[in-house]
Amino acid sequence: MKLNKDNMIITADTEIGADGEAIARALAEMLHIPCYGEEILDKAAELSGIPAKQLHRYDGRTVRAAYDLLADDDTPLKLRPAADFVAAQMAACRSLAEQGPCILVDRHASKALEGREDLVRIYIHADFEDRAARLSKEKGADLEETRRSLRRADRAWRSCYRGSHKGWGEADSYDLSINASDADVPTLAGTILGFLNTVTGTETARQQERKAV
Repeated sequence: MKLNKDNMIITADTEIGADGEAIARALAEMLHIPCYGEEILDKAAELSGIPAKQLHRYDGRTVRAAYDLLADDDTPLKLRPAADFVAAQMAACRSLAEQGPCILVDRHASKALEGREDLVRIYIHADFEDRAARLSKEKGADLEETRRSLRRADRAWRSCYRGSHKGWGEADSYDLSINASDADVPTLAGTILGFLNTVTGTETARQQERKAV
């Protein structure tokens, strides 16, 4: 891994309910760089011509799992092949990465950008029971029902991402794998920041500027 400390691109692959996007956004604030999550889908719509509504409904699902979702007028969505959705998201990730330093959350970013020397790949996961408890509290839902829903969602999520990235979720596919069960969002973001400072050998220019103010 060869990093430009002031121009690195970070991808975060996450498990459902692990607070991955919240951690990524907290880290982006520390680094003073943009973080793109669902925004990737809007960029994908802009570049591909696929309706943003379809990209958002497909997000993290297999096409089959998305077929039962209805449009606003109660007519079934006519979804494109899975390859079209994946290709659109990958193109969006590449386009956003070309704009400068940023963090890209899920949406096949780690696969789309593999091979870049300025890329840092992070995997954010958490213990199943911790994820279920967090989602149950957030949604005010029964814990046992949340467990069942999470198991189904996990299968769809993994199927979606492993369809394009065979090593998704496997430690040797990432530069850092972090268990979000171990601490709160700010602490975990700070841990990742410490890792980035270590691998670049210094603080980024943006961090130094912030301290000088």
